[in-house]
Amino acid sequence: MTTTLLASALASIALLLAPPPETPPAVDAPRIPASVFVTEAPKDAKCVSEVKKSAKKGDTVVFTATVGGRAEPFVKSRAILMAADRCLKPCNQNPEESCATPWDYCCEPPESKKANMLTVQFTGDDGKPLKVGARSAGGLEPLSRIVVEGVVAEADDKGTFIVTARKVFVEKPAKDGKPGAGKDAANDASPRKPA
Repeated sequence: MTTTLLASALASIALLLAPPPETPPAVDAPRIPASVFVTEAPKDAKCVSEVKKSAKKGDTVVFTATVGGRAEPFVKSRAILMAADRCLKPCNQNPEESCATPWDYCCEPPESKKANMLTVQFTGDDGKPLKVGARSAGGLEPLSRIVVEGVVAEADDKGTFIVTARKVFVEKPAKDGKPGAGKDAANDASPRKPA
């Protein structure tokens, strides 16, 4: 009996002292590459409405926009977001509106939203949107002012317009919480005229 207890105790001690079994290496969670977010706005940016009028699938485009277009402009678990032309005023800039989610542009008529909004996606090597949310990446939040350089992935006459982002400049808000003015015309809130 004593021998059995001693053997059992020794086996328990051996188990405690043995190295833990090897666990398989964790698979890296997908993320939007930091290199996509640039510190200088891409040049020759146009407004969203202008880009949508002339660009077609496969074209490289550069545009200024504001993150928004619906109450939740970011797609959960996918690197996709909605963006609106800067010429549109979010509902918090309209004194007649009181809106909990001013970035949804609910004060704009549907035809205006259709003409002035688009989708931005961040894709992997397979060309599909990364399986990670884009909110907070590189400072992206509702009403963030952005300048995007990318390639048109889809465009049709029903209003669908998707751009695969290659470079994104996120304008830092001023100390008062409003977007900074900046000297670069790409950072200006007003739409740009064609060069």
